[in-house]
Amino acid sequence: MRIRIGVVVLAVVLLIAAFLSSIPTRAEKEEACRRALDNTSTATNRPEACQDVSADTYGAFLLMYDLREEGLD
Repeated sequence: MRIRIGVVVLAVVLLIAAFLSSIPTRAEKEEACRRALDNTSTATNRPEACQDVSADTYGAFLLMYDLREEGLD
């Protein structure tokens, strides 16, 4: 009986760990957004990867992208 409980508890812990490790962090979301920016990205036309990024952060990324495109980085 103790072995079964131990196996069940271990399985639950492993499932929770797998679920939590699959959730992207804020930094990962922001990096994906920065990579997704292109010349069609605007304040109202966000790439799909940028939907979860805050408006202020997205605005800063968009400004950095525009400056880089102008060669002012």
